[in-house]
Amino acid sequence: MRLFPFILLLALLPAAYAQQEGVLQMDDAFSRTLLRQQALGRLDGAFLSAQPLSAYTAHAYADSALAAPGSMGRADWALLRRFAGHASGPGVEFVQRRLPFLYTDGNSFYSVRAEDYALELSPLATLSYGRARNERPEDSELDDAATPVWQNTRGVRAAGHIGEHIFFESRLLENQRRVARPAFFRDTAPRLGGNIKFQDNTTYDYFVATGLVGFRSKFFEVRLGRDRNRWGFGRTNLFLTDYATVYDQLQIRTSFWRIHYTNLYARFSSLRPPGDRFAASILPRKYGVFHRLALDLPGRVQLEVFESVMFTADTTGANRRTGFDFAYANPIIFYRAVEHDLGSPDNVFLGAGASWVVTPGVQVYAQGILDELRVEEFFNDWWGNRWGYQLGLFLVDPGIGERRLRDFDVRIEYARQRPFLYSHRSEATSYLHFNDLLGHPAGPNTSDLAISASYRPTPRLWTTLDLVFTQRGRSPDDGRNFGDDPAQSFEVRDFSLDDNTLTLQGVRQSIMLAEARVGFEVLPSLFVEAALRAESVDDAERGLDRYIAPFASLRWGVPFQSVRY
Repeated sequence: MRLFPFILLLALLPAAYAQQEGVLQMDDAFSRTLLRQQALGRLDGAFLSAQPLSAYTAHAYADSALAAPGSMGRADWALLRRFAGHASGPGVEFVQRRLPFLYTDGNSFYSVRAEDYALELSPLATLSYGRARNERPEDSELDDAATPVWQNTRGVRAAGHIGEHIFFESRLLENQRRVARPAFFRDTAPRLGGNIKFQDNTTYDYFVATGLVGFRSKFFEVRLGRDRNRWGFGRTNLFLTDYATVYDQLQIRTSFWRIHYTNLYARFSSLRPPGDRFAASILPRKYGVFHRLALDLPGRVQLEVFESVMFTADTTGANRRTGFDFAYANPIIFYRAVEHDLGSPDNVFLGAGASWVVTPGVQVYAQGILDELRVEEFFNDWWGNRWGYQLGLFLVDPGIGERRLRDFDVRIEYARQRPFLYSHRSEATSYLHFNDLLGHPAGPNTSDLAISASYRPTPRLWTTLDLVFTQRGRSPDDGRNFGDDPAQSFEVRDFSLDDNTLTLQGVRQSIMLAEARVGFEVLPSLFVEAALRAESVDDAERGLDRYIAPFASLRWGVPFQSVRY
């Protein structure tokens, strides 16, 4: 019996395998598995609510989860061992017998490693094809016949470290894509940024480049580059989500004791004014500064408070000689006080959230955001009550004791957002990047319910289902602003409703999104998938507009691209 601890230690040693480098992608298999382990109570003290995690931080969490007492699901166990460098991925031995220079570390397509440096190279791809059956209002001029939907994404990922403290991550993706509902808007389309072309008014052609260089130490992690972020306890949240495309940023993460403090300095892009004939000119720039303080408490409770400010070089006459206001560079200041002292018209947000693992496998969380504060009006229907809240429940491996449905989880989130949330005096200071929300993707003037389920019956087989039900009050076609579009100035509104501004006011829309998929992992991060996507918009004035699109795909190194997440 005395030999058992020694044998267990040998089993957990990395042997010939190596850990993943760089920065995780949000919603990839490893990130989702770590979130599951936290909800199971196996990662006490871990801060997972500022995504994406660096691979260095995620390795430590993976080792902690593997060493925690109690059993875990077979799929979680296999995936964490792979990520921590204790096992190889599926199909690796088959490839190495024929091409021994590939997958030498057990997971990366090609890698070079030495004592003080490492480099990983991996292909990235999403190749999919399907048919979308459209049903539109009777008076629509668009064809209702089934149309092809497809995606052709090719790219490469490079990641690694140099010395003890420097790490890097780079992803380059060339894309052509045809969707069931093309939505072109001036220089952009939803979630795609500005580097986009439109082929025959039906197909997106765009390029995405993500790159970060980071420094890490015992207490600090600094990142400089271009990427997305998602901060909060939910799969989506109100404060900062990954719905918009990538943006330039400097991020500083500080961890000590039970505290995790994050600063983010970012540059975003507005759209060119309508009719701008200088198509090659630089897009208008805007800036955001965010900070978030998270505190880990006994009893598996975490609290967060956050603040952000959006500003630009020219905000309704407040001309700055430089684009970035140095007053906001202070990492530990209260931005609302700075804005007040400057007499500036910038857009400040405040908020807070909490998470509690009630019992292993049951996590509840909540978040609230405030865009305007006038205490005497807070509980009234005043138009300036621009706030939102979110409630969430995460159930992992449901059951009692050892009688659990392992490797299964379901997440339920409800969010309600008041009209005019995220908007400001102009689009230049609204909470947008390339016309996409940095906050909750449902947007203002909505009531939103999202249900997500995931099940891995074997380590290589993964099934997911996402359902979203949204009620929206949209502005009517006559040009009146009822607070559903943050790109519209809140100074252009129906002033007669200032004391009677109700959530879901305007033309009512009922929106439904369903996404289901089943995938099999052939090689590390290489999935063969079958999927189904359906959307419907039932508009009180425009009628019912919906489609259903089954498709098949080959996905390599890229998380499944949801319409919502």
